[in-house]
Amino acid sequence: MSAEQIERKVAVIFATDVVSYSKHVEIDESNTLKNLRSCEKILMELFAKHKGRLFNTGGDSFLAEFPSAVSAVECAVEFQQSITKRNSQSDTSVKLEFRIGINSGDVIIEKGNLMGDGVNIAARLEALAQNNGISISKVIYDFVKGKTKYEFHDLGVQKVKQNEFHAFDILLDPENRRKIKSSNRLRFSIAGSVSVFLIIGLALFFSLSKQTEDEAKITLSSKPLVFVSRVEGANFKSEEKQFLEGLTEAITSQLSKSGSIRIIPRKTAVRLEELKIENDELASLNGVKFLVSPSMQIFESVARINIEISDLEKRQVVVSTIKDFDLTNKFSFQDQVGEHILSEFLVNVLNQKGLYESYFSWRKTPITPQQLVQYANFRSEMAKWTEEGFVNASRILIEMKRWPGPNKQEDWLVQDTWLNFFGMAMNKLPKTPEKLDKLRKELDLTINIKPSPENYASRALLSLSMGITGCEQAFNDLKLAHQKAGNADSYGYASVVYGRCGKTHEAATYARNQFDVTPIDTNWRSTTRLAFRLYENQQKEEMYILLEDVLDAIDLPAPLLAFIAYDKYKAGNEKLAKTFFVRAKKFGFTNKALDQLLYLKSLREDVSVVLERLNSEL
Repeated sequence: MSAEQIERKVAVIFATDVVSYSKHVEIDESNTLKNLRSCEKILMELFAKHKGRLFNTGGDSFLAEFPSAVSAVECAVEFQQSITKRNSQSDTSVKLEFRIGINSGDVIIEKGNLMGDGVNIAARLEALAQNNGISISKVIYDFVKGKTKYEFHDLGVQKVKQNEFHAFDILLDPENRRKIKSSNRLRFSIAGSVSVFLIIGLALFFSLSKQTEDEAKITLSSKPLVFVSRVEGANFKSEEKQFLEGLTEAITSQLSKSGSIRIIPRKTAVRLEELKIENDELASLNGVKFLVSPSMQIFESVARINIEISDLEKRQVVVSTIKDFDLTNKFSFQDQVGEHILSEFLVNVLNQKGLYESYFSWRKTPITPQQLVQYANFRSEMAKWTEEGFVNASRILIEMKRWPGPNKQEDWLVQDTWLNFFGMAMNKLPKTPEKLDKLRKELDLTINIKPSPENYASRALLSLSMGITGCEQAFNDLKLAHQKAGNADSYGYASVVYGRCGKTHEAATYARNQFDVTPIDTNWRSTTRLAFRLYENQQKEEMYILLEDVLDAIDLPAPLLAFIAYDKYKAGNEKLAKTFFVRAKKFGFTNKALDQLLYLKSLREDVSVVLERLNSEL
C-alpha cells in the first residue's frame, strides 16, 4: 500500500475505562494496580470468548473491535456483571468500577490501530455512560434490538465535545433509568409551550446562552471553567443573606488565585443563577467544567461547611467534604473557607496531590494552599523555557525558601538543580566543567535522598541534555524510574530522552502515558508533547484526532500553532497555514522554542525552511 492510501473499514468499537482511576492510585497505588490487572484479566478472557480484538490501551482504558454488535453487547454485559460480582466480595481490596461505550462506524486502520469517528463516538459514549453502565449508539441499538434479552433506555440525541449522536443505555438495573436532556427534547419543549411568559423567558435564556456559547468558543482554554454557586444556608434570616453572599465572593476570590483554572465572575454567576439554568446547560452551552456547590449550617459559634465539587462533563461528584470552622472572626472565617476549597481543588480535582507528596514530603508542617499555588507557578515558569521564565522561576524559588519552618539547603535540592540546569541551557549561567560536575553530584544526591521515579527520570534527562552521560545510561535510569509505576513528570522526561535519542515509538508511548495521567492539562503541555511525538512517529492523523477539540483554544502554545502551520503549508493549504502562523506570531513564536520540541534533524530543518518561506509571504 502506498503512503498516500488510507485503509478504512466499518467496525464495532468497544471502549471502556476505570471510573476515578487517578483517585484510587492516589490512595493506594500498588493495590489499585493489582486490582486493575485482575479486572483486565477478566476483560481479556471475555474478549477472547466473544472474539473481540484489543487494539489500544492506556493503562486503565481499553479499546477493542468486535465482529458483531451482538457480540460486543454480550461481552459488555458479562464484564459489568463480573465486575459487580467481584466488587461484592469482601476480599476485594480495591473495588474498581468501569464505564463502557459501544459504537459502529467508519474507522481508519493504521499499524493495527483503529482511528476516526467510529472510535471517537465510542469513547464519547463511554464518557456518557453511568458508573457500572453501558451506553450504545443508535446504530448498535438497531443491530441488537430483538436479538438480545436486555432492556434499553432512549437518551435521545446527545452532544459530547464536538460529536453529536443518538444514545441508549442498556438497563442492567431498571432502577438506574436516568433523565438527560437532549437537543430534540429541548426544541419540543419550546414548540409545545402555550405560556407567553414561558416563551419570553426561554427566548431570554437562549439569547443569553447563545451569547455565552459564543464567548465560550472564543475563550476555549486549557484552564477549565469553574462556576461557584451561591452558598446555601439553612434557617438563615433575610438580613443574614448578605453574609452568605460575602462568603460566596470570598470563595470565588480564593479560587481565582490558581493559575490553572478560570472562574466565572460573580456578577455573571448571579445572572445565570437567576435564570435557573440547569447543570447540563451550564456545561453544554456555557462551557463550565466544574461546579462548586457550598452549603452552611451554624451551631452557636461553629459553622459546618459542606462542599461538593462536580465534574459536569462526566456528570459526577468528584469532591464531597464536610468541615467545621470557628465563626468568632467572620473575615478570618471567610478566608479559611476559601482556602479550604482551593486546597480541595488543587489536590483532589487538579490532581496536584502528587506535587505535594513528591516534592514536599520532607516538610513537617503541611504546606498551605497558597504555597501549593506558588509552587505550581514555579513549575509553570520553568515550563515556559524562556529567559523571562528563568527570571520569574528564580524569584519564586527565593520566596519559597522563606516559607515558615525549618528550611535546609538540601530540602530545596531538586528545585535548585533544575534551576541551575535551566540557567545553563538558557546561557544565563556559565556552562563550565565545574558547574557540570556540581550538577552531576546534585543529581546523584537527589536519588540518594529519595529514589523516586521523577528523580531517576530527572537525572536521565538533565545528564543527557548537558552531555554528562549518553543515551544508554539515560535509558538505564528510566528503567529504574519505571520499575513499578511512574508519574506525569517521569513519563514526560522519559519522552524527551527517548525522542532525543531517536527512539520515536518509545517517545510517543511515554508522551501518551503522561497525557493519560494528566487530568487537567494546563497550558496544553502534555497535549503539545504528545502531538509532536505522534508526528515524528508517523502518526499524523492521530495527532489531529488528539487536537481536534483544542485547535481554537486561546492559549494553544505558539510552537504548536507554528508546527500546524508548517504541516498545512506542506499539504497545500496555504490559506489555513497563514492563519495558524499569524496566531503563532501573535503569541510570541520563536524558532528556538520550536526547535527544542523537534528531535528529528531532517524534520527540524524542513520546518525552518518552510516557516521562513511562509513568513516572507505574510
